[in-house]
Amino acid sequence: MRMFTQKEKRFIGTTALIVFCLIFFAFFEQTEELSSIIQGFIIAFIFFLCLPLAYCRFVLRESVASLGIQGVLNIKDFLWSLLMAFVGFMTIWALQWQFPTLAKETIFPVLVEENFLWFVVYALVAIPLTLAVYEVFFRGLVQILWLRNTWLAVLAQLFLFSGLLLLSEGADLSDTPLIIAALFSGIVAKKTGSLWYSLGTGVLILFFADVLFLSLR
Repeated sequence: MRMFTQKEKRFIGTTALIVFCLIFFAFFEQTEELSSIIQGFIIAFIFFLCLPLAYCRFVLRESVASLGIQGVLNIKDFLWSLLMAFVGFMTIWALQWQFPTLAKETIFPVLVEENFLWFVVYALVAIPLTLAVYEVFFRGLVQILWLRNTWLAVLAQLFLFSGLLLLSEGADLSDTPLIIAALFSGIVAKKTGSLWYSLGTGVLILFFADVLFLSLR
């Protein structure tokens, strides 16, 4: 009987974890006793952040650097992430010009639309926290650890992320900024190997996209 190598066991175990987390999140039945947004964040926090970190540290017995949680300030990587954030935002701007309803279809909490202070909290706290959860799973676990951070891995994480949106809530035009942010964050993760830079790219793209959409309402 053929024995699996350590590398093969690592790949199979990581595959199983990814499939389990995606299926559980996509088909999780929410209760009516708690906000769907809060429930979604809690489940994502557990399965997309806590489980990958625990798997890396306690199952694989590796540093979180294996997930891309590493890196120090590097001017070249920093400028690259800024460039990708700019290109990502300009892509959204071009789509808004092509599809004028994009801004209107993007849903914001009422307080965010009506109060500047709440928008600041939303932009500086809610968006980074939410993206950090997805960053660890899709760019860290899927792209860097599982598929070894190849260009194919960039496309794979984008495909899985888009598929998750479709299965869990029915992707529509309003999800476009999230998908574009996932693409350019993946590119930055590929070039830098660090989730800090890819997270920053995603945050900047969504921040300026939100400013654009709110200004057009």
